[in-house]
Amino acid sequence: MANEAVAEYEKNRPQSLTVLMDTVRKNEGYYQVLERLGVERNDRGAIVLALQDSVELSNLRVGQKFHVAKDANGATQVFRFSPNPSVVHLLFKNPTTKQFEYKLVEKPLTVKQSIFSGHIVQGGTLHGTLISVGIPARMSGVVAGVLQCKIPFSSVQPGDRFRIMLEESFYKDSIWISGKVLYAEFDGRVVGHHEAFLYNDPDPKSTYNAHYTENGEALIFDGLRYPLDRLHITSPFGTRTHPVSGVRKMHYGIDYGSPKGSPVYAVAKGKVVVSGYDQYSGNKIAIRHVDNSVSYYMHLSSRGVGVGAQVTGGQVIGRVGSTGRSTGPHLHLGFKNAKGQWINPKSKTMIATPKLQGERMARLTQQIAGIRENLEKLESTEPQTIEGSTVKVKQQVVSK
Repeated sequence: MANEAVAEYEKNRPQSLTVLMDTVRKNEGYYQVLERLGVERNDRGAIVLALQDSVELSNLRVGQKFHVAKDANGATQVFRFSPNPSVVHLLFKNPTTKQFEYKLVEKPLTVKQSIFSGHIVQGGTLHGTLISVGIPARMSGVVAGVLQCKIPFSSVQPGDRFRIMLEESFYKDSIWISGKVLYAEFDGRVVGHHEAFLYNDPDPKSTYNAHYTENGEALIFDGLRYPLDRLHITSPFGTRTHPVSGVRKMHYGIDYGSPKGSPVYAVAKGKVVVSGYDQYSGNKIAIRHVDNSVSYYMHLSSRGVGVGAQVTGGQVIGRVGSTGRSTGPHLHLGFKNAKGQWINPKSKTMIATPKLQGERMARLTQQIAGIRENLEKLESTEPQTIEGSTVKVKQQVVSK
C-alpha cells in the first residue's frame, strides 16, 4: 500500500515547467510560431480547436507573443496568448483527460464616451476630418461607410455639419484597446439630415450587430445575407497554413466556426445547382444567383435542399457540421463570380437582415433611447477644442 501511495504521489505531484516564448513574424500565422516553440503536431491541432470559439487566430499581427509551458518530457502543458494588454487566453492540459481546458483572463478597463462635432471645410472630407483629429482609421471608416448608405458624398458642401459618438476602452487609462461607433449624424444643405444608431444584440458575435436607422433599416448597400447567425471567422480567404498539416496553400473561402447543427442560410435567392457529398468538402450545397455568381456551403452535417430547388435569401438550407476533410465543426463559405473565379466572400457586402423586426426592433428602439440620453448628458459638458481644427470634443468616463 505504501508503494502504491508513493507511486500515486509521484504521478500527480506538481511538475516543474519550462516556459518558452516566441512572436509572430511577417507573413506568418499561429502554426509557424507553435512549430518553432516545439509544440507537437497533435497538440498544435488541439490548441487550435480549443481556441477556435474564443480567439480570432486568423487576425494575428506581427510581434504578438505566444507562450508555452512544457514538462520535463517536453510535452506542452500550458498555452498562453495575449492579443492586447487587457486580455489573456490560457489553455491548461487536464492531467486526467489529457485535453486542453480554456480560461479567459480579462483585466479592468476604463470606458469613455466621446462626441466629436464639427463641419466640413472647403476641400475637406468627413473621413479625412475624423482622421485628422485622432480617431482611429477603422472607426472613421465605419462612420463614412455607414453614412455613405444615405449620403452621396459628392454632394456634400462646405459648412455641412456632423456629430459622431464613440465608446472606447483603455487599459490603465491610456492604452487604446477597442472602440465602437454608437451614433453618427450628418446634416447637409443638399443631402439633408441623417442619423445612424449601433444595435447591440445580446450575443456579441451576432451578425445582427450593425448600424441601423431609427426605423430599423440596415445601413448598408444592397448586400447578401450572412450564412450564419453568429460571426466567428476561424480561417480567412487567402494563402494559409493548415492548422494541423502545416501545408501552406490557397484557401478559396472563409471558415466560420459554429456549433454542430447550427442553421446555415442561403446568402441570396437563387437555384440550387449542387447538393451532394465528396471526401474533401463533405456535405455541400451550391446556389447560383441572379447575377450568375455561385455560393458554396461545405462540411455540412445535413442538407435541406436538393438540386433544382429555388431558395430565398435567409432560407435555412442545411446545418453546420464537420464532414469531409475538417478539423472541427464549421462552415466553409466559398464564392465564384460570374466568370467562375473564386473571390473573397468578404468582398460581397453582407447583412443579417435588411430591416430589424420583432424583439430586435424593440431592443433597438430601447437602445436608441439610451443613446439619445447619453448624447444629452455629453452635450451638457464643457467642450475641448482641438488645435488646428474646427472639431470640438466632449467626453465622459462611463466605467472604470
